[in-house]
Amino acid sequence: MKDRIIIVVSKIETEDGKAPEWIVLFTKGKGKLETGEEYLVDEEAFRMVSAKFEARGIDMVIDYEHQTLKDGEAPAAGWIKELKWDAAKGIMGRVEWTEKGGSYVAAKEYRYHSPVFAYRPSDKRVVVLAHAALTNWPKTNNQRPLLAAKLGFDDGPDEETAMDLKVLIAKLGMKEDATEEEVLAKVVELAAGGGGTTEVVAKGVLDALGLEDDDDVSTVVASIHALNQQTTTMVAKADFDKLKEKLDKRDAVEMVAAAMTAGKVTAAQKGWAEDYAERDPKGFETFVAKAVQVVPVDKLPGKTEEAGAAGEFDDTTLAVAASMGNSKEDLEKYAEG
Repeated sequence: MKDRIIIVVSKIETEDGKAPEWIVLFTKGKGKLETGEEYLVDEEAFRMVSAKFEARGIDMVIDYEHQTLKDGEAPAAGWIKELKWDAAKGIMGRVEWTEKGGSYVAAKEYRYHSPVFAYRPSDKRVVVLAHAALTNWPKTNNQRPLLAAKLGFDDGPDEETAMDLKVLIAKLGMKEDATEEEVLAKVVELAAGGGGTTEVVAKGVLDALGLEDDDDVSTVVASIHALNQQTTTMVAKADFDKLKEKLDKRDAVEMVAAAMTAGKVTAAQKGWAEDYAERDPKGFETFVAKAVQVVPVDKLPGKTEEAGAAGEFDDTTLAVAASMGNSKEDLEKYAEG
C-alpha cells in the first residue's frame, strides 16, 4: 500500500489572547494541495489517524519550522495529547503548549501550524499524522520528508502491509490474487453478518487432505473421520507379515499331518513336506493328490489281541513300519484301526 507524505499549512486561532487548547489539525472534507492533488478528511479518515496515534502511545510533537525533519536540535513548541472528531470542523488535536511555544502563538508571532501526514492513493483519505510544526511560511507544500523512513512511510510498497494482506487473504479463504478492494468487501460482509459466520480452513490443511480450495469445514471434518476409520482398521506391515507367517506354518503342519495319515508322506519326509507346504501350499496339494501311498496304513496287521486296550502293536507291524522309516509313535499318531 503506497502512502504519500504531505505537508500543508493551517491557521491557528487564538482564544482571548491565549494559545488554544484544541486546534483543527485537518478541516473536514476535501483538501487541495498546490500541486493539484486532493486528499479527503472524514470520520473514516479520523478512525485510521486515531488508531495509528493510539498505537504509537506517545504524545505527538509540534516543533518549529519542521526542524524534526532535519538533522540537529528540534525543540518542541507543544505536544498533541489527544485527538477527536468534530462533525463540523474535522480532526481536532488537544495541545499542551510549552511556555515559549504558547507565548509565540498567543502573541501571534506564529500564526499557522503545518501537519505532516500521509494519504491513501486509492481513496485519498488521510491515514496517518506524523507530527506538526509552527510556521509562518512553509518552504514547500508537497515534499517527501527525511523523517519518512523513521515513521515507516515510503513511496514504495510496504512489505509488512503486503505480507499482512497475504495472511488476511489466506485466513479469509480467498484466492491469492485477491485485490485490496475484494478483501475489504469480504471483511465488510463478515462484519455485517453475511448470512452467518464463515469458517475458514487453512490451505495447508486442504492440500494435505487432497481437498479443493472451496471445500468447507464440514467436508474437512468428514475427511478426517474417514482417515481415522481407515487407520483404526490397519496394522503395521511387520505385524501383518509375522501373522501371515504364523498362519502359513500352521496350515502347512495340518496339510502334512493329513498327508501322513493318508500314507502319502513318511515320518522321515515330515520336515521336507512341511517346508514344501509352507512355501507352496497349492503345489503340495497337487503332490499329495498325485503321490502313491508309501505307507500302507490301511493294511497294517494292527494291534495284538494280547495288548488290547494297552494299545501295543505286534512285532510284524513294528518291523514293517521301521523298514519305511516310521516309528511306533508315528503308527500311534497316524495309523488307523
